[in-house]
Amino acid sequence: MMTRREVNRAATLAVAALFFQGPATLLEAAGPIDQRNPKDRMRNMASAGVQTLMQEPLAEMPHPEVTVITLTVAPGANSAPHRHTGPVFAYLLEGEIENQVDPNPPRTYKTGEFFYEPPMHIHRSLRNLSSTKPAKLLIFEVGEKGKPFTIAAS
Repeated sequence: MMTRREVNRAATLAVAALFFQGPATLLEAAGPIDQRNPKDRMRNMASAGVQTLMQEPLAEMPHPEVTVITLTVAPGANSAPHRHTGPVFAYLLEGEIENQVDPNPPRTYKTGEFFYEPPMHIHRSLRNLSSTKPAKLLIFEVGEKGKPFTIAAS
């Protein structure tokens, strides 16, 4: 059985591989594929079920770092305006939120949906639409190592 630390490390490495080396890295990690037998190769690729949900360029920055976090938003809570120094990819694990990042209007997201926030755009709000249940997001942030990923905005 894996410890929580080992699971977190494996998840972070998988995300980093996706960002910096592409989905093929995960297929390679799944095990050796016999390149001489195209039927085996196609069967192994088909069982991976890779589907690109979103693809955005990463900002140029020295010493990039990926941070993977879960964000739990209390019932009815709303975030203060802020900016992210690098791109943010978010997936809604639970609940329903309203999110607004300039220059776009507010948009509602439900469990299983995802969104992208470009670097340095003002994130006006992230509001939990439920007054009784928390909302939970899985967030992949890219930023410069040793520098804050989030800064206040007016």
